[in-house]
Amino acid sequence: MDPNLERQIASASRSVEEARRVAYHDSTRIGALVEQISVLADLRQKEGDFRKAESLYREALYRAQEQRKPDPELLTGIHSLLAHLYDRWGRMDQACQFYEKALKIAEAGGIATSDKVATIKNNLAMIFKQLRDYQKAELYYQEALEIFQRTDGDQSARVASVFNNLGVLYYANMDVEHAQQMHEQALYIRQNLANDQMDSADLSQTYINLGAVYKASGDFQKAEACVDRAKKIRASMNGYHPNPRRAAALLIDKSL
Repeated sequence: MDPNLERQIASASRSVEEARRVAYHDSTRIGALVEQISVLADLRQKEGDFRKAESLYREALYRAQEQRKPDPELLTGIHSLLAHLYDRWGRMDQACQFYEKALKIAEAGGIATSDKVATIKNNLAMIFKQLRDYQKAELYYQEALEIFQRTDGDQSARVASVFNNLGVLYYANMDVEHAQQMHEQALYIRQNLANDQMDSADLSQTYINLGAVYKASGDFQKAEACVDRAKKIRASMNGYHPNPRRAAALLIDKSL
């Protein structure tokens, strides 16, 4: 195992043990325990130990469900974390099951228009795209986009990500014209984001995607310019460090 990852796992394990002790005496701290569990589970996934990650998320789900009044937002988040895990594990049927259960909990709990639900719909759309059910994928992407536009405004990183995903979907379905429109919209937003919202990897991916679309439409000059721009951005990128979270990350499709 990578020594740095081993140190991170050891530190996260200690944090989880402490959070367990605190939550045992104070049930209002369950949310903090879930955050620490998600950090450790994510590290376990990087280690390649999906079973340990699954066990951690199942513990979080059990603790959240045993509360006298379970928090629908917390339950929605844990189900989405399990779904995200199963997706990374290659168990798409289970991923769909847990994402759909998360949506039902959110609907019953009155949080069906939250940004967390938009993330779930985006991620579920990506699974349906992998399963080649393009109609369902488009529907969930559009619903995710509408929610993010209401919660974030039209010019946000998450809105750009869904435009990107729609572009990849249309390209996979050989709809090059709509793919180009989506990727150009994603590029416009990402180019104009504030520095604290800008993700160089996402911007680079947008240029890669546009390059592929321009190539497919026969505009080789634009395609080459996009690839060159992507290479320059990637040459200057820094590392990424995940933050604690209570729900699955918004998945960005890079399979074009």
